[in-house]
Amino acid sequence: MPRLPSLTGLRFAAAFLVFGLHAYSFVPLVDPFARRVAKLLFDAGDLGVSFFFVLSGFVLTWSVKPGRTPWRFWQGRIARVYPAHLIALALAVGSLVVTDRIPPIFWEPLGASALLVHGWYTQDFVYLGINPVAWSLSAEMFFYLCFPLLHAGLRRLRPAYLYAIGAALIAVTWLMPAIATVAVAPEHERWFVYIFPVTRMAEFTLGIVLARLVIVGAWRGPGLRLATGLFLANYLAVGWAPAQTRDTAATIVGTALLIPAAARADLSGARSVWRHPVAVHLGEVSYAFFLVHLLVIVTAVELFEMRGPWAFWPAVGIAAGLLAAAYALAYAVHRFVEVPGMRLLSPSRRSPAAASRG
Repeated sequence: MPRLPSLTGLRFAAAFLVFGLHAYSFVPLVDPFARRVAKLLFDAGDLGVSFFFVLSGFVLTWSVKPGRTPWRFWQGRIARVYPAHLIALALAVGSLVVTDRIPPIFWEPLGASALLVHGWYTQDFVYLGINPVAWSLSAEMFFYLCFPLLHAGLRRLRPAYLYAIGAALIAVTWLMPAIATVAVAPEHERWFVYIFPVTRMAEFTLGIVLARLVIVGAWRGPGLRLATGLFLANYLAVGWAPAQTRDTAATIVGTALLIPAAARADLSGARSVWRHPVAVHLGEVSYAFFLVHLLVIVTAVELFEMRGPWAFWPAVGIAAGLLAAAYALAYAVHRFVEVPGMRLLSPSRRSPAAASRG
């Protein structure tokens, strides 16, 4: 299948939203107006994770190779995920040590995180333990386990059925908070809606459906420019959604329009800022950036006592410095851990550069 570099570029945009949320949270502002602006721009940054889940299903479907066995697929996914994850986990432990933040319960979350099963625990000290952002990887590993079966079933369906399933998946995602109120104890509703891998499977499966519609030439969504505008409008309006719905489903429609539009732009050769070499490079580093950015922010805030609150321009300078530091560390992890790890562990013989786009 043809490469889709715009989707690689979009990966960093999603990772930057997550960074923005954490920078906004740990570098507070003094001025009320600046706080309102920052809240509007970054308070919904955690929805970048939802974008990642849909994008993951889309990209894996797009890159399916005929005749590849499930075992070889899983081996490739482990090679893609684990080396950088384990290094980031070690760095997170180091951060806890140097900032004197070792939690009272340490070994259980460390072991669960190392095995990427911590998203199955209902206790927040486990699923957010050690390196909090890594909870999403436990969901991704579950998605990878299920992908061969999901793809085998969905690839046989005609476009009309795919559209119906896509609409149903969006509806289920929107309804998940209501499902949680009748399915789980109140103290576990947040975990069920936001963390539980089975719950987040709907977004991943939606990505598979969208990819199949593009592959068979049946996608009829807007072009990239309009889809980008609709996503931005959707993102900026999420503050009006109920809290738990906002955390997972608030941008699902915008995401479902933007990802196929970016893919179609690459296939048709239409103009796409996300295909620019800088955007693609940042997208290739985005996985490592996602893994390390929060530990960079927290370590710096703790070591240098940067708790604030801050005036606007000093806060911008601090955030820019944290962004640069997170990128530098992410680039090192990508260049010296992630790419060599894929070369060593992947069952295929693709070049490291090609593998980094998987």
